[in-house]
Amino acid sequence: MHEQRGTGMLFFKAWKESETRFLLSAATITMLCAAVVLLNEQMQHNPELVPHGFRAATYSERVYHFIYSGTAKGLFTMLMLFIGLGGLLRESRRGTASFTLALPATRTRIIITQIVVGLLEVVTIAALPLLLIPTLSPLVHHSYPPGESLHFALLWLAGGLMVFAFAFLCSVLLAREYTALVVAYLGVFVVPLVARVPLLESYRVNFLMTMGEFGTMHWNPEHTLLLPSPMPWARLLVFVGISIGFLWIALAVTK
Repeated sequence: MHEQRGTGMLFFKAWKESETRFLLSAATITMLCAAVVLLNEQMQHNPELVPHGFRAATYSERVYHFIYSGTAKGLFTMLMLFIGLGGLLRESRRGTASFTLALPATRTRIIITQIVVGLLEVVTIAALPLLLIPTLSPLVHHSYPPGESLHFALLWLAGGLMVFAFAFLCSVLLAREYTALVVAYLGVFVVPLVARVPLLESYRVNFLMTMGEFGTMHWNPEHTLLLPSPMPWARLLVFVGISIGFLWIALAVTK
């Protein structure tokens, strides 16, 4: 019973530390998805209000360009950096590390708890477009296939996990919170550059392109339905493996 209370305390503490970051991130993605769907008519009849690169003739195209391959995808990636901030070094800087280490739990349990809470938050935010777009689309007299939303939710989840894990590792290695955030931010943009190396280009290691099916998706003849390529399971498993590697290193360093 004492151990269960200790575990519950650890989860509650990890949640309270990340609550604000999670709620703001979830609210950002929710508002953007809702705006793209509910303001669809305004975008259709006032194309001058829409950036030229995002103009599209059909509802399905607008959802893809703004959410799954555009603004929402980029925001989701950046928000995962904030979700990934954790570790004991941040607490040491804030002066709460002594309290945390005094809890009846090992450092490993403390960090694992932070990781589990963070992973649940990543899954929740990645699932928001899946829940919102097919549900809200009928309000504007359109429909969006849940299977298509699920396809992109899995792509976002795999990419988001890797960003989260890398940001968490940076937080464990670097004491200053903003330093860890900047290093993680720069790391996200190094990946597309590394992916240009001819040896790696054919493996599509650019997770940002994978998350948006850039260069692999296609449309039906009427451009009313996006037809994604088959799920790249092997590539997603690589992303998950990299994420596990980052988190394993973070655990080892914490010990």
